[in-house]
Amino acid sequence: MLEQHAIVLKTAGDLAWVEARESGSCGSCGSGGCSTRRLADLFGRRERAFPVANVLHAAAGERVVIGIPPGALWKSAFRLYGLPLLLLIAGGLAGQHAYGDPGAVLGAVVGLLLSVLLQRIRGGARAWQPVMLRRADEITFVANSCGGG
Repeated sequence: MLEQHAIVLKTAGDLAWVEARESGSCGSCGSGGCSTRRLADLFGRRERAFPVANVLHAAAGERVVIGIPPGALWKSAFRLYGLPLLLLIAGGLAGQHAYGDPGAVLGAVVGLLLSVLLQRIRGGARAWQPVMLRRADEITFVANSCGGG
């Protein structure tokens, strides 16, 4: 499970609006070794708030750990980028084969529209949405992989 620390901004019913915080686990940001940090500074780092199910009944101001299942990033990236691209190319090739260049354009448009339709039918898959795992202040025990105790 991919985990991220967050702070609860507000609660509304069964939902909590959380804002993810940088973990700082890499350690190379301070040494200037990572260009990702420079890109983030260039485009402005904005924290984003999003709703999660408030299964812990957390209150505003509490620090929590949210997570998404492994593979969810790949699946959602394919759904948002790969599927439309795949259907655009497939539609363009089918249209090209059937009606030439005008058919390629029409087929590509139909492929994109089909991907939009499939995304609307599929809706927001609950398995890909972040969940509230625990309060950040709770102590979690991790097995020592070195076996040293």
